[in-house]
Amino acid sequence: MDPQPLDTDQWAQVGLALKFLWGAFASALVAGSSLLAAHALIPSAVETNTISSRWLKARPIFYLVGFAGLAGIGIFLFLAAGETDWIRESYPRFWQ
Repeated sequence: MDPQPLDTDQWAQVGLALKFLWGAFASALVAGSSLLAAHALIPSAVETNTISSRWLKARPIFYLVGFAGLAGIGIFLFLAAGETDWIRESYPRFWQ
């Protein structure tokens, strides 16, 4: 089965889906680093007196940013999935 060539609108959908996937990747980096800092690095550094205990007050902010990043991952993946109509148009029959 030969797929249909992509037209300009379909290439635009591919580009938009890729932008959403890059947004999900960036959100994953933000979420991972924020949650790591809030849950592991700050408490460990305070316990060993490497940083002052004032940093414990900043932990909720790091958690908030981390959970916002997790929500961003879901939103970006949902938006990327919405831009996949070109697959069904290029491959009209699934098992052929």
